[in-house]
Amino acid sequence: MLDHGNKILLIYYSSHSVCGIGTWLETLVPELEKLGWDVTVGLAWGDKFHEPARVENLRPGLKFVRMDGRTGTEQGRLDAILSAIDSTKANIVVLNCLNSGFEAVRIARQHGRALRFIATNHGNFPQQAACLLSHREEIDLCVCLGKQSILAMSADPHGFQQQRIRHLANAVPVPTAECESAKPRAPFRIGFAARLDHEPRKRIADLLLFANSLADRVGGSQLWIAGNGSAETAVQNAALRNPDAIRYLGPLTRDQLYSSFYPELDVFLNFSNNEAFGLSIAEAMAHGVVPVTSRFVGLESEGLVLDGQNALVFPVGDVDAAIEKVLTLQQNQTLLNTLSQNARQHIADNFSPQQSALAWDRELKRVSTLPGLPVHKFAPNEVRRGRFGIPERFWEVLRRWTGRRVPHQSAGEEWPHYRCDDPVLIEHVTQHFKHFRPTTATEKDEC
Repeated sequence: MLDHGNKILLIYYSSHSVCGIGTWLETLVPELEKLGWDVTVGLAWGDKFHEPARVENLRPGLKFVRMDGRTGTEQGRLDAILSAIDSTKANIVVLNCLNSGFEAVRIARQHGRALRFIATNHGNFPQQAACLLSHREEIDLCVCLGKQSILAMSADPHGFQQQRIRHLANAVPVPTAECESAKPRAPFRIGFAARLDHEPRKRIADLLLFANSLADRVGGSQLWIAGNGSAETAVQNAALRNPDAIRYLGPLTRDQLYSSFYPELDVFLNFSNNEAFGLSIAEAMAHGVVPVTSRFVGLESEGLVLDGQNALVFPVGDVDAAIEKVLTLQQNQTLLNTLSQNARQHIADNFSPQQSALAWDRELKRVSTLPGLPVHKFAPNEVRRGRFGIPERFWEVLRRWTGRRVPHQSAGEEWPHYRCDDPVLIEHVTQHFKHFRPTTATEKDEC
């Protein structure tokens, strides 16, 4: 057993001002601090896509350190993470999504830093799970926010040892003001809050189809959309075409969501095909807003959304079915009231921040009692080298001195997310996740 103290560096990207992981840390960190942990959030900093100020401005109560990788190189990213570890005197590093964190922790350990290393998995995706599995010999504890990932990541022959993988559920703050029971509202308000990206998981195209059909199919209603990302222009255009029925609010802080977004809604929409938890759904439920959601991967296992008890569910990709579910709630006030009350009570009983922090506190303390993992030692030929065989560290110093930077085309290039280059491992994990894949509307019609 090693005494690792109480200093935590929680590594996070800054390409989005609002996202599920950002909300997760905003909820968890203050509760951990109440329990005596000293937590600093290390923010990835890039030349174009990763801007720490957008996260810092939205979450002024947290303590941050900027990880300056603006040169755009892997050496620059490694140096930035290592500098954050040194400046915070971290005893525990908690990695979220950023692939460079694995080698940075490895280097820190090679240089004599006694660290415990926790890596999180916030989704149910084969690529992310395979990445974490490829580093299982150096991860002291893998924390999955979704239960389904545990099954795929514990399976032999590539799985984590049982003592080194845990499911720690997400949490949702309970509104400070008492929520009123659902009541007739004019207009009937439908909400959507998420990262507005063109990536397939959130299915923003389905949201746009819903928005375009709203006035004709759900009369007397209004759709409020919050968030930002690569698809926000399309959302803005939809709102401009139909300003009476659609309002685009841009990215909102949690305070704004809790004070003037969720309390004004009757129904909350989700079109995703995959969610480890569904944090925005849970936040809406905490306010008594009834989810109308796709049957995403993770819906049944997480125990958050209970079809017919606190929400209504439709097949992934079936926008017509989503509209029908919304119409049902608009036309049946008794059902809306019942689901609303059940949703609010379900969150209060099962997903409080205090419960989440206590679970994390136990695991943070337990991880220091686990046997230490072997530390890989440098060999002379392992030093990262650049042009002419000269160590990359030299070129990195030169880049910083001259201000030269490597351009990137996306946030995922500037600070790469979890990735795995082992096709055998990816296929192994993919086979396990295939059991969880939802049936889409198209597939349903074909069966």
